[in-house]
Amino acid sequence: MAIEDFNIVATSLEMKGGHHPNKRARNEFVDFINKNSLRDTTTLGLRYSWCNRRIGNKRILAKLDRALVNNSWLLENQNWRCKILPRKFSDHSLVIGWCNKNLRPSNVPFRFRNIWLASSWTW
Repeated sequence: MAIEDFNIVATSLEMKGGHHPNKRARNEFVDFINKNSLRDTTTLGLRYSWCNRRIGNKRILAKLDRALVNNSWLLENQNWRCKILPRKFSDHSLVIGWCNKNLRPSNVPFRFRNIWLASSWTW
């Protein structure tokens, strides 16, 4: 797994405003991802992880920060999620990842508690 600022977008859809990214650099990045069988897991949160902090026509947004993982990582961490958080102090957003593991065994039966009936419900 690699979570970092790659400083390049993979597609033109990952950028809003400014000039189109260098096609050669973009192709090299996509080749790197494909040759190493990596997958971008930053699918939650913000769409863009970087902003030049300008307004109007000069504003540029781009997805430069991401979490790349391989299939082995995903097999070991099946509930892996990754999110781009809102920017606060930097022009880059934080990227966080976590794994939701259900520690409860799947064969635990449901148990009804009589105390639930004794509650003071107001309908």
